[in-house]
Amino acid sequence: MTKIDNRSTEQPLPPEVSIGSDSWLTRARNYPVFSRTWYYYRSLAWLIPLVVIDLLILVITTLLSLPLSKVLPVMLPISIGVSALYLTGPGLAVLVRQLQFVEKKEAIYLTLALVFGGLLSYGIYQLSDYFCDWVSSEKKVHGSFEFAAKFEGHDSPASKELESGINSFHSVKPKPQVSTASAAASSDEQTAKEANQNINQFLTPVVNGFVDTLIVISLGGGFDLWLFFRQKKRLLEDQRLRELKQAQEARREAELRLSVLVAQVEPHFLFNTLAGVRSAINTEPVRATAIVDHLVDYLRATIPKFRSDGSSSQARLQQQLDAARAYLNLMQARIPRLNFSIESEIADAALPPLMLISLVENAIKHGVEPKIGPAHIAINARELVLDKQSLLELSVADDGVGFGGTTSGSGIGLENIRERLASMYGDAASLTLKANPEGGVTAIICLPLEK
Repeated sequence: MTKIDNRSTEQPLPPEVSIGSDSWLTRARNYPVFSRTWYYYRSLAWLIPLVVIDLLILVITTLLSLPLSKVLPVMLPISIGVSALYLTGPGLAVLVRQLQFVEKKEAIYLTLALVFGGLLSYGIYQLSDYFCDWVSSEKKVHGSFEFAAKFEGHDSPASKELESGINSFHSVKPKPQVSTASAAASSDEQTAKEANQNINQFLTPVVNGFVDTLIVISLGGGFDLWLFFRQKKRLLEDQRLRELKQAQEARREAELRLSVLVAQVEPHFLFNTLAGVRSAINTEPVRATAIVDHLVDYLRATIPKFRSDGSSSQARLQQQLDAARAYLNLMQARIPRLNFSIESEIADAALPPLMLISLVENAIKHGVEPKIGPAHIAINARELVLDKQSLLELSVADDGVGFGGTTSGSGIGLENIRERLASMYGDAASLTLKANPEGGVTAIICLPLEK
């Protein structure tokens, strides 16, 4: 059992989990539940409307010339009690979250914090209500003492007349004459009223208790606790999806690196190269030496790259141009009818590994080798500005057999390049193929320029 890592709890939620709202009323939903930032925006979403409503009540009370002694004893306990209910429990839950308990203990302590906060806020509400009632009763008692003092010790004629009237009212009490039938009806009616009163006395506390429970749960953090567990589940699902996506990207990267490596050092490649060396030793020793030198240069330029992790930060344009030049020199030594040119308007830039060499090998295999006669491959790198964004445009053009030959531009290698570009740059990068007017195909990679 490990502790919860809360170092990133104050960071906004990922787009897959966040509601993406900029409104101050719902901005708290953009952050992890029971984080400090979440609590800050949640408190603002409650306190600002509460202050505005209280001020409006006071203004209306003043305009209508109503006594504040009758409004404040009702308004203050409700405002203080509900605010305490809304802030206390979640505030304690925030403190629990910062202590970084293990997962199961954290869930238990969060629940206890919300329950304790609800009880504490209820006590705060009762104290504020008791205080307001005490202040109000003090004013009433003081006013009754003043009223009684006006008559105490005074034997005025008016008071005597009032006292005699009251005594005569109590002394004369007429006795109503009720028949037996009406008495029975009154008895049945009284029994029905008592039954209804008993039902109301039973249902009223139940309904009030149910409503109060819903209010306490919703305002006191019960709904937030449900959101916490739901948000946590969605974060775990999002993390699994991210890990799965990374694993798939790593797998595609490894498959591409393996396929390129196999294509570069597979037996028939070495056998053909060595066979060319053997046939040229006696008749063309200079050419044989050149083939061996180009093979060494090519392997030296490419093999160390496979020991890296394949990240774009470790792959540079000039490195891949050098590897492509070494590969084309070797292929030119093997296929004398092949010519090539490499031009770059950019000193250097970041380029995902193995993409350029894959396009060059594709041009050799599907364009140059099937063609009869001279063939040419041109590699060009330049900066392209599109919609005020600098892009790296890398093209590999051949004058081979084109789309009418052995490929239609939908091979596994090209599809891997498209998937890697989409996973790394999204819609900002692309791989396109187009037929050349003079024959052959041009493959163009376009991606954000990062020098």
